[in-house]
Amino acid sequence: MDGTARGSDASAAAAVVFWAAYRWLTKPRRFDTPEIRERLIRSMFERRLAVLFGVLTSVATAITALVLTGALWPVAWIVTEIVLFAGRYRNVERIATKPEQERHRAYARLVFFGVAWSVTYGLGQFACATSGIDLLIVMGAINTAGAVGNIASRNASLPRLGTIAMVFAGLPFGFGLYLHGAPEMLMVFVMATLLTGGMVLVMLQNHEIMLRMINAEWTNHLAARTDRLTELPNRIHLEERLMDLCDDLSTMPGAPSFAVLCLDLDGFKAVNDQFGHAAGDTLLRAVAGRIVQSIRDRDIACRVGGDEFVLLLPDTSASEASFVAARLITAISRPYDIGIDHLVRIGVSVGSAVAEEPGESPQGLLDRADQALYSAKAAGKGVHREGLIGSAGR
Repeated sequence: MDGTARGSDASAAAAVVFWAAYRWLTKPRRFDTPEIRERLIRSMFERRLAVLFGVLTSVATAITALVLTGALWPVAWIVTEIVLFAGRYRNVERIATKPEQERHRAYARLVFFGVAWSVTYGLGQFACATSGIDLLIVMGAINTAGAVGNIASRNASLPRLGTIAMVFAGLPFGFGLYLHGAPEMLMVFVMATLLTGGMVLVMLQNHEIMLRMINAEWTNHLAARTDRLTELPNRIHLEERLMDLCDDLSTMPGAPSFAVLCLDLDGFKAVNDQFGHAAGDTLLRAVAGRIVQSIRDRDIACRVGGDEFVLLLPDTSASEASFVAARLITAISRPYDIGIDHLVRIGVSVGSAVAEEPGESPQGLLDRADQALYSAKAAGKGVHREGLIGSAGR
């Protein structure tokens, strides 16, 4: 029992170290948000041909070394390259097909596969440098220069990872020549160090350019999907996220149900007409704040126009959706201080639809929730009604 507990503690500690190292290696110099960080990581692994050519040059060099030396180290090099390439390729495929949590694991594995490859590559070039065979030394020099340049270009999105990879892949060759050759070969090691340092500076400059571009792109992306008055997501974001939830329900076995809530404010028009648009805007911002306070962090509240809001509640059953609707009605119905001479009161009507089965369409869900909202309005306002069940509105 104690041994099992110790093994579990060791595994937990290793996982903590693994993820801490991953976060450090992938940390950008500025604009460190989850979205920008993921975009930087993804951009690095989108270029697969560079990985393939790196493996081909390594295997070609290792085969040449095997023929010329008959030693075992080229065999070990070839096997390691093939294993690492298979692992990297498998995780690249996972990024394209797996859900978000599994994608992050695949990214982390790819980062450490990259470190392992740079160590393997550097050791291979070190062996070439110390072999004493002119052809292998020339091939090692070409490979080292090419690898450092390739890493500087490909790893501009992750400069910490790129720097470590360049050190492991680029310096062993020059060090090997210094150990094996004449004392003047120290200059080769010095030149390799200068080359690596220069490529690091180039990589950092490219990182800054890439970072500014991605940040601008993400800022525009958010602006296009955010309601400027309430700062809630808008209809564009709603449609994208709802499509994602429907796709997950259709493609992921055992995916949980989720709910769509349509909200329409009762009495808002009277306040807006009587006290003006500025007061109406203040009231809408206050309502948005209460909606956000009444739902979970993972839930999504969108303003889709006027006094209408739509909420997406992942991993939510019909009974849970009814509970949230009741809480929203209570919260929104409390008095508001909007800067006029007295408090104002409004209400809200809520219609909901729950997606439980594969085949649900985004528009079908919205239609069902909207029909339920009309029923709530007809029932006297300030109430919640559930939509018909099933993708066909049974």
